[in-house]
Amino acid sequence: MNKNTSSGQSASSLLNSLGLGESEWRTQGIAPQTLVGIYHDFLRRKAELLEIAAQTAQSLQHLPEVHAVRYRVKDPLHLLRKVIRKKSEYPDRHIDEHNYVDWINDLAGVRVLYLHKTAWHALGKHIQATWELKRPPFAYISPGTATTIIQEFEKAGVNIRLHDHGYRAVHFVVSTQPKRQRYFAEIQLRTLFEEGWSEIDHKVRYPDHSCNAFVRDLLNLLNHFTGQADQLASFIKTVLEKLHGHTPLTEKERAQLHTQVNQFTIPDTEKQRLYLHLNALQRKNS
Repeated sequence: MNKNTSSGQSASSLLNSLGLGESEWRTQGIAPQTLVGIYHDFLRRKAELLEIAAQTAQSLQHLPEVHAVRYRVKDPLHLLRKVIRKKSEYPDRHIDEHNYVDWINDLAGVRVLYLHKTAWHALGKHIQATWELKRPPFAYISPGTATTIIQEFEKAGVNIRLHDHGYRAVHFVVSTQPKRQRYFAEIQLRTLFEEGWSEIDHKVRYPDHSCNAFVRDLLNLLNHFTGQADQLASFIKTVLEKLHGHTPLTEKERAQLHTQVNQFTIPDTEKQRLYLHLNALQRKNS
């Protein structure tokens, strides 16, 4: 194995940084010098990718549904780990410094955060009207996601991907070419609560996607509370809209709100209080 490159970075030091010994990288099906080539090519492109990420974020920041926007360029070592994973998933795919920008969709990444689950509709329409998509959007959902939510995604042409760890977000891969080189950027849509859980989960699992069984169960519990927090936020939004609009609840809305209350993991006495409030709201606006 050639130990050094012209830029002074060695293949062996990169493999050490990735935690790969010689016997391990041989089983990955990708040569160390290929990883070195991708690494240095990416460093040369990093400033341009950062500009793309910033421009993409700026074009989304002004939308009324947006609470906050974050953007980043992929960490070089995380990129190499992803290249290795992709090679393992697709052994026949040839990936090197000349074509990795066509295979890796999140060299530039943007996260759009919003307060209420339904905001993704308007944001998704804006994204599709502004950029060309590399592929149809997809939504990661967790086990136990309500059928109504899945149906909303499918009706909007969003593919569904079940995520065993409970990760939730809507992903768009957009094509952008501000200069001669075409790049792909990934735009993720998620609520503030989903962002909080995802950040904690990411710190624990990344980059090797493993964690202690006890910690994993705690993350699952936190994910459950996150889903309930989003449900409650949507509940509050619906109630406020009815109060401000002085319009009565439809039978369908009333049934949905009762179902949401019933799903809350709160004492029965608290549920009864919420039922009383719902009935009072119905009488007040009738």
